[in-house]
Formats: sequence, structure tokens, C-alpha cells
Amino acid sequence: MPARKQSAARVAVTVLMDLLVAVAVVALAHLVIAFFGALSSAQWGASLMRLTRYAVLPLGLSGISTPYSGVFDPNAAITVLVLLGVEWALGALRRNV
Repeated sequence: MPARKQSAARVAVTVLMDLLVAVAVVALAHLVIAFFGALSSAQWGASLMRLTRYAVLPLGLSGISTPYSGVFDPNAAITVLVLLGVEWALGALRRNV
């Protein structure tokens, strides 16, 4: 089977898709650390929370308390959904590039 030559546009879309998935993983880490209060109260958890908050869209939704002394951050959950939705749409676009 002959190898398909990749166009510059296809490579650019693939790189963008990879970047979106990486940011979604960071936002998911924020969501998990915030969900479990013991993680977010640890020194390393607080440091990660400060770093990962830049990957979360500031939608203004308030958090929901969890039974694990943490907070469910709907802003982070929506951010993950939006990023993965855009990545999925770019996957459809990439098939045609």
C-alpha cells in the first residue's frame, strides 16, 4: 500500500488536535485534583491547581461540594467537553484535507 503524502494543512490540523488533547488532559487533572479535597490541600496539589487553572475556561459557574471535601468544577468539565468536541470536529476536517 503506497504511503500517503501528507500536506502541510493536514500536519497543521494534526498538531492542533494534539495540542487540544494535551490542554484537555491538563483541565481534567484540574478537575480531579479539585474533586478530591485531600489532593488539593496537599502542597503539590495546591501547586498543580495554580498551574492547571490556566487551562480552564472562566465561565463563571460555581463549584459543587463533593463528599470528598473537594469541589466539582463545572468550568473544568465544560472546558474538557469543548476541547474534545473541537478536536473531534478537526478530526472530521482532517479526513478531507
